[in-house]
Amino acid sequence: MLNILKQLQNEMTSKDDQIRAKATHNFREQLELINVNQEESTFLIEFFLHKLNDPQSLLDTTYILLKLSKSQKNIHPQLIKMIQNKQIIIPSFSREARINLYQIFLIYPITFEIASAILQSIIGEKDPRNILVAFQLCDAILQENKVGIQYKREIFEFLDCYYPIEFNEKADPRFQIKKVEIEDILNKCLFSEVLLDDSILLLQDKIVSAYDRAQGSALKSVMWIIKNQNKITVLQIEEIFESIQKLTDQVIMDDDVVLLIPITLKEICNHEKYSKVKAKIKKISMKTIEEIPATQQGFIYFNFLKLLIQNNDEMIFKDIIQIFNKKFDTKNINVTQKRLENVIYTIEEYKKYNKDYISELDNNLKLKLYDTLQQGINHKVQNVFILTLKCLTDIMKYYSNQLSNLESILFNQINIRELIEQQCILDYFSKIGIVDIKQYQQLLTLWEKNNKLLYDYSLTCSLYNIQDHFSQFTSNIISNQNYQIKQEQISALKSYLDNHLILQSQRQDQAQLLINQIYNPLSKNIKNKLIKQLIRFIFQQFPICQKIIQQMTLEFILNLEDEQLYYYIPLIMDQELNENLVQSILEIIYKQEFIQTNIQINKKYVYKVIYSCLSKYQKELNLEFPQISIMEIQYNDYKLNQMKLFLVLLKQQILINNVKAIEKLKEISQSHPQIICEVIKHKDIQNKAFLQKSIVEIIKQINHKQTINYLINQIDEEFINDLVNLELLQLIIEHFNDKKIDQLKQLNLIVNWCKLLNLKVIAQLAKIETNDIKVLYTLINIVMNNFEEAKYNLDLYNIGINLFKRYLNYHKRIVRQAAQEAINEWYIVFYKGL
Repeated sequence: MLNILKQLQNEMTSKDDQIRAKATHNFREQLELINVNQEESTFLIEFFLHKLNDPQSLLDTTYILLKLSKSQKNIHPQLIKMIQNKQIIIPSFSREARINLYQIFLIYPITFEIASAILQSIIGEKDPRNILVAFQLCDAILQENKVGIQYKREIFEFLDCYYPIEFNEKADPRFQIKKVEIEDILNKCLFSEVLLDDSILLLQDKIVSAYDRAQGSALKSVMWIIKNQNKITVLQIEEIFESIQKLTDQVIMDDDVVLLIPITLKEICNHEKYSKVKAKIKKISMKTIEEIPATQQGFIYFNFLKLLIQNNDEMIFKDIIQIFNKKFDTKNINVTQKRLENVIYTIEEYKKYNKDYISELDNNLKLKLYDTLQQGINHKVQNVFILTLKCLTDIMKYYSNQLSNLESILFNQINIRELIEQQCILDYFSKIGIVDIKQYQQLLTLWEKNNKLLYDYSLTCSLYNIQDHFSQFTSNIISNQNYQIKQEQISALKSYLDNHLILQSQRQDQAQLLINQIYNPLSKNIKNKLIKQLIRFIFQQFPICQKIIQQMTLEFILNLEDEQLYYYIPLIMDQELNENLVQSILEIIYKQEFIQTNIQINKKYVYKVIYSCLSKYQKELNLEFPQISIMEIQYNDYKLNQMKLFLVLLKQQILINNVKAIEKLKEISQSHPQIICEVIKHKDIQNKAFLQKSIVEIIKQINHKQTINYLINQIDEEFINDLVNLELLQLIIEHFNDKKIDQLKQLNLIVNWCKLLNLKVIAQLAKIETNDIKVLYTLINIVMNNFEEAKYNLDLYNIGINLFKRYLNYHKRIVRQAAQEAINEWYIVFYKGL
């Protein structure tokens, strides 16, 4: 490398800025290819340290110094001296030059001199990428305890101004760092043992500040401290909790902060060391939900108590019920609702973690709870009644001696309540059961005549409580063509068949009755998507479809009406078919005289059955290609897309890498370009490389615009990324201004392929015209991603400027502003490169 330096010496010391910059760049390129020993690197470092004052070659110089420093055991003293004497002022350097020098500091063990130089160098850093490394340097200093203590004040003052981190990682794709990375290293520095006392005071200020982002960041920092910092004292945790208490007093609070507070309090309570603080938090939480449950504070502290239930040893149900029994008052409706909700949500949490809640109550508390809820069941306000009934639904299995009494009250109220209340009563009967079935059936008879809406809703309740209701109801909806089937009814039937509390044999018998009714050839069914859903569900749940499949032959299918055929399609798609059906379908495909046969087929679902069968078995069948003209004539007369069956054959052949299939694809792609898209959408293709190569060749031969339209607008992005090569990229850019193509989607693909961009492609991009500001911003980002190349390429620089200048006279101010900002940044980058 010394010899190379001698060869470049004249150029390195030239008075011409461009010659010096080019010589330094050449040396950098040579350095990448050659290993340098320690003696050589020491001399070279000293030489290039003096070149730090040459702005034209600064970036290359800092990169060279970084590369050479990696072979040194200690930092070069001259660099420290130059920083201390302010011969070089690193904060004034470009971003890339600064980060190269930061990386040099990271190589060596921290000493007092290096720490001092670092703190001088990182002052005022603003770029997120550099800030991340600056924080890493601070962390390295703090790891050396004596050095950290010496520079404690300077480090804290530097870090303080960055807390909390405000950085939008999506704002600029060039950053390629995440906010959480910066936050994590900042927390590690601020809450290190050396800075802990000062940082806790800062943390408390941020928690009670009026700025919601600061509050949220501070709460996250508290959780970080609990997990990672063992040196924090119980007293400091108490002080933090006092600040959180003050935060909960604030009337206006961001939703994210409201959700973070309970999580933070739980993290404190989960630590054994802070048991005294935990007891205090629980006491305040219970007091809050007792006195002011219907407030933001009540919501926060109750959510904290809910989170505590996750811990096996936590028992809060008894305390919640004691408060409920003591404070339940139906005069203040909001408070009444909140107290009922607290009981309901507590029970839900206990159930979620399989914890027994009722065992926490003694007999007196249990009786008092039921008596208190009786006040709500007789309440006139709708929400109070509904919440009370929901609460009773959760606990009534523990009050078996009261079931008849409560049922009688509900039967008396059901016809005088509003619809939503009536539905809640029926939901209660569905879950708890009915004692007096006779009285319930009398109500059903009444509703069937006078209240159809309530009668329909009662289906779930009836299924669970009346033994023969399933068969009666399903027979009615399938045979009665005027009956309007609803999604809620199908959902109720599926829920019943999926309920494992009912015997498997009983459910299977009910399902078999339903299937027999649907597939009875004598039935006059009406086609219905909801019944088709139910069929699929039943076949997945129960092994009852084989008998139907065995009788399926082509002759059997041809004799069925369309409405009956409709329900055979799920069978074909989801089940293994018999060979007779498959074979007979294959035979009709290759019958050229099919149209002239005596078989008259006018039903569209016959063709759907055939197509479904071929789609399912295309991988197993080794079909030959009929002539495309035969396929078109044969199926065109039967209201089925003439290409669909041919497409099935084509996909099947491509699956096994059939060269003949690709030739056939080329043959028909001119007249049917959409077929390319249909074929390459297929997920099971084995040899994608072969297909990709063939697709690109086909695209070159046919109407480009039409095919690119299909590729961009219809095909999923994943496959397009698999197809990408420079030729296809240039094709897409060439047809960018086609109005049929989604420009934003097109640009997103181009951004993903930026590594393939070259000068020719950028030149094509410069011809793009758009009125969409989002498209323009994306276009600017594409060109900006080529910063590094632009620094040393005048042609690329000029193309970029011309691209943006076009928009300086645009009628929308936001477009003009975006273009001007891009031009300014482009100028700066290029001249820095020079």
